[in-house]
Amino acid sequence: MNLLVLTKRVPATQEEELRIVGDGQAVDLTKVPFKVNDWDNYSVEEAVRTVEKTGGAVTAISVGDAESDEVLRRAIAMGAKDGFLIETEQVIHDPQARATLICNFLKKEALPFDAIFTGVQSEDDQFASVGGILAAKLGLPYASMVIGIDAFEADHVVARRELEGGMQERIKVTLPAVLSLQSGINEPRYVSIMGVRKASKVERKVFKAAGYQEHVKNMIEVVKWVYPAKKGGATMLGGELDTVCKDLLGILKEKGVYQ
Repeated sequence: MNLLVLTKRVPATQEEELRIVGDGQAVDLTKVPFKVNDWDNYSVEEAVRTVEKTGGAVTAISVGDAESDEVLRRAIAMGAKDGFLIETEQVIHDPQARATLICNFLKKEALPFDAIFTGVQSEDDQFASVGGILAAKLGLPYASMVIGIDAFEADHVVARRELEGGMQERIKVTLPAVLSLQSGINEPRYVSIMGVRKASKVERKVFKAAGYQEHVKNMIEVVKWVYPAKKGGATMLGGELDTVCKDLLGILKEKGVYQ
């Protein structure tokens, strides 16, 4: 079983206060640390677990600048056989352009695969659509929000999709296919610094994105970065208890909470 996993290097913004600069033309990421996209971490883990059971190999693929080699080394430390970097200094916001670039790469390099794993979405742009667009361009079946893989056979995979209301949908998907995996599908293994250093000795191939530009066109561009509008602060009620109670009831009635 040969599995390809798409993995992305993203800014770790959860604990950072982001600063918009250049009159809304950019976000200052100079002091923001980077990491592997959380959903992709689960995808790499699931791919490695799959080949540990069925045999085969996992190849990690990333699109980005030279620093994106970091996430390839991490994937290899987790158990991937090798890693390919489609190197570009251009930030690709448009998921259609990103998927087209990856599609061109897979076809031109004639990479053999039984399935492609992606994360449901990336933390930086959250379009949640590269997997589906890639599947359409490759003419392959696609399943999103995959929260469990029950069986991986030679010609099909049995997977569970997460639905609203706590429901799950069990499906049979013909291979080859593209699957977008949800976080929580597994518990990603711990990767030590020493493990990442050892992975740096494994060959990672670099391919220039300029060689795969056929029909790649950015049709979505960031016009301006803005902060969300500030919401109103809390209303402080003061005075005697009776007055406070009356005021509170008035607010609840106004909001339709109390009739």
